[in-house]
Amino acid sequence: MSIVDKQTLADLNVTNNRYKDMVDFFDCTVTLGGRDMLFGYFLEPLSSKWEIECRQHLILFMQEVEISGLLDKYMMQDLEKYLSLPQEPYSPSRATYYLEMVSTNFLSLDFKKREILVKRSIHEIAKITDGLAHFLASAKSNGHTIEILEDYHKHIDCVLEEIDRDEFKQLLNNKFSKELMIKYDYLFRNIKRNTIREIFDVLYHLDALFSVAKSIKGKNLVFPQIEEKTGGEDMITIRGAYNLFIEDAIKNDVEIKKENNLWYLTGANMTGKSTLLKTIGSCVYLTHLGFPVPADAMKTVLFDGISATINLGDNINAGASHFFNEVLRVKHLAELLASGKRMFILMDELFKGTNHSDASEATLELVNCLKGYKNSVFLLSSHITEICPILYKDGIALKYLGVQLDEMEGIIFTYRLLDGVAEEKLGMWLLHKERVFEILRKVNLETGQN
Repeated sequence: MSIVDKQTLADLNVTNNRYKDMVDFFDCTVTLGGRDMLFGYFLEPLSSKWEIECRQHLILFMQEVEISGLLDKYMMQDLEKYLSLPQEPYSPSRATYYLEMVSTNFLSLDFKKREILVKRSIHEIAKITDGLAHFLASAKSNGHTIEILEDYHKHIDCVLEEIDRDEFKQLLNNKFSKELMIKYDYLFRNIKRNTIREIFDVLYHLDALFSVAKSIKGKNLVFPQIEEKTGGEDMITIRGAYNLFIEDAIKNDVEIKKENNLWYLTGANMTGKSTLLKTIGSCVYLTHLGFPVPADAMKTVLFDGISATINLGDNINAGASHFFNEVLRVKHLAELLASGKRMFILMDELFKGTNHSDASEATLELVNCLKGYKNSVFLLSSHITEICPILYKDGIALKYLGVQLDEMEGIIFTYRLLDGVAEEKLGMWLLHKERVFEILRKVNLETGQN
């Protein structure tokens, strides 16, 4: 999936939520680089079945291993500082570099201060390289042939090639001379600088994947199955989908086929429409990250992009009203669909920035246009129910969330997904229950008598 925008990330609580977002949920990283890598995963959804299944396998593999010994937040901060030191002036050989260092810097106060950082960093880089080499060799010997692990091992081999094994052992034992320190400082920070950076990235990737593996232990999440047959009838099937951020959340089954790829979800405020859209959208989004989803089981096709319009606001700086922002957003989605993109689209209470009659007409026209794009999925929620008989005749899937009205307990929101149209008039029911009109009429009568 290559198409995602800031509005969608915000609406699905992917990043930068005021309370808790998906990154926070999966973040058990140790290093700052690992957290940056995890954050990057969320900004770059994957686009192929192979990529997704590869990451799924990696996360499952990371549940079986223990790499905490390789991860040290403060050590990596020091190593990043070390690797960011300015590269030394070019020298034709290590020998001339060594002579220049000894003659110009060896007796200087600056060299003495930096010597501690340099020596410790060389030792730690050797430890990380050796630790990763043993970890990846162990994974291979145990039958884990995930291609990305092979790629990681190539980066390790690039560091170790042309390195004297006896000298490397001295670096591991942290017992090496100033001559070796200068030699390997030149090697690590100049000749193999980019390769060392790749080693750090391998460690950060493992930290991020290990973080996801740790975060899902003991939780009811499942890895989705990816369908490659784009011509099939089933597009998305989710059993027991629930919201990741709601404790004891109600689970719902979701089945979206090609013939009913457009849902029209009705109901009053507080019935759970927005939450349901976010729940389904989160499952689809996490699938494209190669992450497990909050459900009992899931099977889905892949999409070129996902777009959510749930909490769209005004653009004061651009002088754009809420309704104009809605129009621009729909136009952008129309252009993507017209270009042939397979999209997963969520729209919550669209056209609420205009009057009811205008919104009703616009919604009906939009649905009529969207229903022809059978390779995409559209989930629309609305208060507008008068167009539902027309939509039903056109084969649109009508859905609502169950509500029970009880004189003693009040409104009971079941949050259960049902077929049909929401017919409860919750506003009038609440107004009558609270005797609002009765109070007003009584006041009017009393005023009239006076």
